[in-house]
Amino acid sequence: MSAKSEAIEAAAEALIAARAKQEAAPGSRTRAGVDRAFARLMVLAAPRIRYFIRAHGLSDVAEDAEQACAIALHCAIERYDPRRARFATYMAWPIRAELQALRQRLRGGSARAGVPLSLDTLAGEGADGWLVDPRAEAATERAAADRLADAAADRLVAAWSARRRLAPGARAPHRTDTRLAAEEVLVRRYLLPVEAGPRLCESDRHIVRRALADIARHAAAG
Repeated sequence: MSAKSEAIEAAAEALIAARAKQEAAPGSRTRAGVDRAFARLMVLAAPRIRYFIRAHGLSDVAEDAEQACAIALHCAIERYDPRRARFATYMAWPIRAELQALRQRLRGGSARAGVPLSLDTLAGEGADGWLVDPRAEAATERAAADRLADAAADRLVAAWSARRRLAPGARAPHRTDTRLAAEEVLVRRYLLPVEAGPRLCESDRHIVRRALADIARHAAAG
């Protein structure tokens, strides 16, 4: 394992430990510890994130793509099983899935990445450490299932969001878009089989309950 991959493994372990502390003793101090650990992981993962952003043809929307990668890392930490694969390998799959979903939302149709990059480019960015992992087969199968779940969640949330925008009495478009963007993240999280997160406030629970009921109703009708 390369030194960079070892650093990512250590950062992932530190983040998992920080999350466990925050769950055991919620508070501003433990929450700050989680934030610091996640920031450290983002810094170490940055070369690989930049590589995947370019490989998916999203350099022109790098800020949005980086936010998608941050979401992917959150999901990867929540689902990661260290007995099955290295985190440095596993994290590549949710990152790619989030970037593919972003590209689909922005540009539609195309299933191919933007510009093919060579192995030399990959190694030059320090992103080659994930290419070889004898324990990666199980993680690959698991990640493929996760990607299917992610894609299904994206479709369901997008359809629900579209219905919200067209509902009678909807707010002005700019206010609706801002509010719905936050609600989409919230609802998507509860559509996926991840560990329980922080306790929701009553207003957020109401949003999730109504959204899931609407999604279930339309799925049954379809």
